[in-house]
Amino acid sequence: MMNLSMLVPTLALFLLAAVLIAVNSGKNKHKEGIKAGVQQLWNVLPMLILAFIIAGMLEALIPEEFVREWLAREAGFSGVFLGTLGGMILAMGPYASFPIIASIYGTGAGLGTVISLVTAWTLLSLSKFPYESGILGFRFTLIRMSISVPFCLAAGATAHVLELAFF
Repeated sequence: MMNLSMLVPTLALFLLAAVLIAVNSGKNKHKEGIKAGVQQLWNVLPMLILAFIIAGMLEALIPEEFVREWLAREAGFSGVFLGTLGGMILAMGPYASFPIIASIYGTGAGLGTVISLVTAWTLLSLSKFPYESGILGFRFTLIRMSISVPFCLAAGATAHVLELAFF
């Protein structure tokens, strides 16, 4: 059974796919597009399966007391800090990262922790560091990271405060 929170995005994607198929069917390009999409699915399917297995294992293996003490809403700003560090070291693409992040959130991590985790994964992922510093220069990378770290902490802290106030 599909999670209700996934229903709206799934329906939106279905509608978009149907519109694109309809637009391309007049040009006889729809079969080519479907074939390319199936090929992309085939390429990422092993990674998706493994990411969801890892996410499930993390959810089952992360001790509840660790989540309560370090990641939950009650952990306060230490959870935001750990979320930022976790996002920096989470060196995977979105297909693998979001299931893992969702499992961490599902274990009871606070909103501030998860917001800082996603923000840091987006802005600070250390897997990008060698490419960015090699192509744009080490100075550029350090300046960008020094600006991004406070932003990640502020995003998580803001989410934490909002969670305490409204949720």
